[in-house]
Amino acid sequence: MLTNSSADVFNADALLYGGVMLFLILVVHATYMFLVTRQYEVITDALIESKRYVWVQLVFYVMAFLLALSHLLEIYIWGSALSIFGLIKDEHQAMVFAGSAYTTVGFGTNPLPPSWDLIMVMIALSGMISFGWSISVLLNMTQIIHTARQKRKESSQLKE
Repeated sequence: MLTNSSADVFNADALLYGGVMLFLILVVHATYMFLVTRQYEVITDALIESKRYVWVQLVFYVMAFLLALSHLLEIYIWGSALSIFGLIKDEHQAMVFAGSAYTTVGFGTNPLPPSWDLIMVMIALSGMISFGWSISVLLNMTQIIHTARQKRKESSQLKE
């Protein structure tokens, strides 16, 4: 016979903590995506305007790297929060756990206190949303590369 206390099944503190952290991570991600995307557009618009089409792809690589760094920042935020709030005492273990859950790779053992497993799900959810968002931003950024190639092609045809 299964007997669970409400603390084992539903931990309101874990839900509140996880919800606030998920919201914070998504705000950080949204802000980061906006800043990188806006900067990419400004730089590439200037490069296309000045007919320096080859540089557009290099700028894409740099901005893609910056987008990847956003995920490291978010793992760091999760790990720091787990450590600061005392959910995982060891900072290193908190960071590794946050990174493992965020990337949905999985962590050998669960270092969270009993009935706080929901946090693992919240970390994974933030990672899935953030990775998907980053991929969509990267795909949109590749459209600018395509535009630069088209303009370069048109420009070379006009010279002929």
